[in-house]
Amino acid sequence: MFGFLPGSRLCCQKAAQTYRAHFCGLGSSLHRHYGPWARWLVNRDSTFITLLGSAITTEAPPLCLTTCCMPLAAPRDLLADNSVLRYAGAVTLCGLSAKMDDDRQDERGWRKGLANIGTMAFDQPIADALGLLHAWRFPVMQVRRWMADQSSHEYAGTSLSLSASNTSASYGEIMGHLSVVCAVPEIRPILKQIGESLGLLIYTQDAWDDWQQDRHQGKFNPLQNYTAITDRRSVVLPQMQQAFGQIRSAFEALPLCRNRDLLHSILILGVQQRIHEVSGEKPTKAEKKEASSWCSRCDCYDCSNCGDCCGCFRNCRLSKSSTICDCNPCDGDGIECCGCDCS
Repeated sequence: MFGFLPGSRLCCQKAAQTYRAHFCGLGSSLHRHYGPWARWLVNRDSTFITLLGSAITTEAPPLCLTTCCMPLAAPRDLLADNSVLRYAGAVTLCGLSAKMDDDRQDERGWRKGLANIGTMAFDQPIADALGLLHAWRFPVMQVRRWMADQSSHEYAGTSLSLSASNTSASYGEIMGHLSVVCAVPEIRPILKQIGESLGLLIYTQDAWDDWQQDRHQGKFNPLQNYTAITDRRSVVLPQMQQAFGQIRSAFEALPLCRNRDLLHSILILGVQQRIHEVSGEKPTKAEKKEASSWCSRCDCYDCSNCGDCCGCFRNCRLSKSSTICDCNPCDGDGIECCGCDCS
């Protein structure tokens, strides 16, 4: 998972801080467990796994005040090292391993040589990551087999969905296993559905983006027989729309304890953005309205400054004591705002 999903899209300062705490917290965890070089593996898709894991746990994950990349920088709140961070980090290392294995098999020249060097250099950190996943009873061998056998599903005339099946199954297991790490096994089917659909979308996006390069280099691409862009769109867009519908319904069924707005902006609006990039069409009025409504909402519980919370400062009404800005429209106290309690 390297860059399919965007970063935080909400304008709320609290949402940006939450995203940064998870992104930088993951980077620090990679550094701590695998070495300084591993910090550079942090990416938006792995950060999404971390955010999702934090959102499905009953208790809010603890933060620690520390620096991120620059030792001399001012300390900030980062997600403290926990099982979700370690799981996301181990999955990231295994993703690197799968990428290097794929390059060793498919690439030529310096790319193939670089993959060989990387495999030897990172052998111990990758072994440590695999050991951690084994301890969580993650189906390591099955997922690695799916990734290794990806090329066996790629042959002339095969369908896009069949070509993507191994990638889809791998991401389904990666996302679904969050339920084990976070001790909420009852939501495994929902998480697995999100992962499988994301895997299909990631493979489809790669096939779309790499069509010209694969055609020039003589590599397999499930869209290789569709020379006209309109024909490629007629194949790709229905698959992406179907996967998006499955992601949306699964996300709405998730019993999230926090950060729903932030996760929605990344997952739902992020996938919509990818679909528009492929279709070449602008967002509809309904999609623009949805995006703007999420941006104006306040996903900033426990904030200490109403002015940091989008419309919270504009809409808050003081309580009778004139000392508390109680902005929860659902608590029944008659003092309405946009979802945060600001002292």
